[in-house]
Amino acid sequence: MVTPIGGGTQGFWIEPGEVQKAGDAAQKVAQEIPKDINALFAPTDAAVAGLAGFRSAQAIDDCLEEWVKALRSLAGMVGGAADAVSDSSMSFTREDQERRNSFLGLDPYVSDSAGPYAPGHTMPPLGNGGR
Repeated sequence: MVTPIGGGTQGFWIEPGEVQKAGDAAQKVAQEIPKDINALFAPTDAAVAGLAGFRSAQAIDDCLEEWVKALRSLAGMVGGAADAVSDSSMSFTREDQERRNSFLGLDPYVSDSAGPYAPGHTMPPLGNGGR
């Protein structure tokens, strides 16, 4: 997701494509959790049936119910995180494009450019206050 910057600079680059891949992977996990929940019912039902008449049968059934609630909640949280990561990827991409476009307007070779280094534009000696 991040690439270290070389040289003496400290920091990192964020690669929006890699961020999007992470968001997609999290979304896949969120979608798989409900399928995994379904796999819990058959063995639990078999255990409960095998323990008919015992209080542990009800406890196992109650435990399954709580696990299902927790896993559904987890799926929702992972899905929400996946959406947030995907949204940040789009934000990074949009920001990169906006910065690129803002630099395009600084082209010193555009005829109406008023920059000091534009063709045909000269600065008077010490026009910058001697700095």
